[in-house]
Amino acid sequence: MKANECINEFHIAGTNRGLHRLLIVLASMTVLLLVAGALVTSNEAGDSVPDWPLSFGRWVINSNYFVANVRFEYSHRVIAFFVGTTTLVLALRALMTGARPLIRNLMLVAFAGIVIQALIGGARVSFPAYKPLIAIPHALVAQSFFALIVGLVVITSARWREHKPLMEDSAHPSARWLVILTFCGVLAQSALGAGFRHGAFGVIPHMVGAAVVFLLTVWTALVIVHYHGRDAYLRRPALAVLTLLSSQLILGLLAYTARLQSRNDPQPLEPMITLTVAHVVVGALTLASVVVLALRCWGTLSPANQDDVQVRVSLRAQATG
Repeated sequence: MKANECINEFHIAGTNRGLHRLLIVLASMTVLLLVAGALVTSNEAGDSVPDWPLSFGRWVINSNYFVANVRFEYSHRVIAFFVGTTTLVLALRALMTGARPLIRNLMLVAFAGIVIQALIGGARVSFPAYKPLIAIPHALVAQSFFALIVGLVVITSARWREHKPLMEDSAHPSARWLVILTFCGVLAQSALGAGFRHGAFGVIPHMVGAAVVFLLTVWTALVIVHYHGRDAYLRRPALAVLTLLSSQLILGLLAYTARLQSRNDPQPLEPMITLTVAHVVVGALTLASVVVLALRCWGTLSPANQDDVQVRVSLRAQATG
């Protein structure tokens, strides 16, 4: 199989404008959900609603209950409900409108992820003694779900189907595998951050993780810029990753400083709350930019060996049934 044909085989997802636009809406809703979740944690509001899946024995609470920290926890649940419902609708749409198997399967995985996330959230309420440990998979699934939705946004876009010249992945190590390693590092770092915020462990693992992610991200970006700097399709997301990571590091330092200064406060106060929420959200956007970069690398860089060719052939088989 020719190299150009291999790249065409990889672009198997196809374009569905309606689904693509709805996925953008879902990705935006997920960012809002991440903000709501960060507000729950930053305001220590996770125990404000004692039951699940109901809230004070009701699906819809009245204004008498919607006060203090309950506002954050209940709003988080409401937004999660709409994200879950939207994901279900999109999964059904993909099944009923003849979307390619790859997209159908990924949408089903996304819906399964949102169900698992809800169950983990319920376990967090039902087993408060284990909330620091439960918070780690809760954050990991949330970030993974967001990454998956961003990936679906990319592969359902019109630009994904545009013909692009093949470029050889001549970097050592391979740029394609280096960006995958960076993605895993950013995802793991989000879990370490959640563990620190919820008190599962101290700040040292999160700081070590930040250093590792920084090195991986800079390495990946330098490789992309050095070997493919003339190609805006790869250069722009690589620079976006660097920009977001720089902002994330600054926010992390500011949030930690604010946390230290407010450790004797009777309750969480500004600016610690806003800085922590911004730190969580920019971390999610950093992960999203790495997803975009990874997909673009795997879509335009030439496989280095026959095994990679077989991967792309397999992707086409999954998409075309």
